[in-house]
Amino acid sequence: MEAVREAQEAARLHARRQTRRTRLWFATSMAAVALAVSGLGPRVSRWRHAHAGASTQAQAVPFAPPTVAAPAPAAQAAPAATVHLAAAAAPSELAGADTGCDMALLKTAPWRLSPEGCARAFALDPNDAALALAVAHAEHAHAHLAEAAQWSRRALALDPTAAEAYVMIARADTAEGKPDDARAAYRRYLELAPRGWHHAEARASLRGERASAHER
Repeated sequence: MEAVREAQEAARLHARRQTRRTRLWFATSMAAVALAVSGLGPRVSRWRHAHAGASTQAQAVPFAPPTVAAPAPAAQAAPAATVHLAAAAAPSELAGADTGCDMALLKTAPWRLSPEGCARAFALDPNDAALALAVAHAEHAHAHLAEAAQWSRRALALDPTAAEAYVMIARADTAEGKPDDARAAYRRYLELAPRGWHHAEARASLRGERASAHER
């Protein structure tokens, strides 16, 4: 019986030691895990912030596929009368009939030109003598002879060879009772365009000058 009790006591002592070892091992393992987690925590946090920032930036700036320019259509010759307006009126709102300054109307229906529209087109390219002359034609077609003469002088300042400008200046001078100035403008017109559209008008004015001189 004594031997049995000793054996039972030895078994209980062994079980207690085994339990203490197990508890010590578990506590040590948990401590190691806690240390590892505390060390990795800041790294994980930094990674999460970086990943979140990259995702936000990717959403804010969506990918845009590169644009491919459409092939240009075959070149077509533009009418000579519309070349200056096409070069000057960059915004589409100032092109063609929308502005009332369709350069094609200069020879066919100048009364349909809008002085204001042509002035806006000229403001986009203040070095274009043809546009200044278009404003002069528009003013002249609306019987605004003084304004037409002013724009004609502006056109001549940009292009001294703009012969038709002298005709509108001459007509304005005639209306204002300045025949000598008018004949001087007609003479300049004939020097630039001796067979121009208005050569008969200019020559008639100069013949009148000679007749007046002969009578005197």
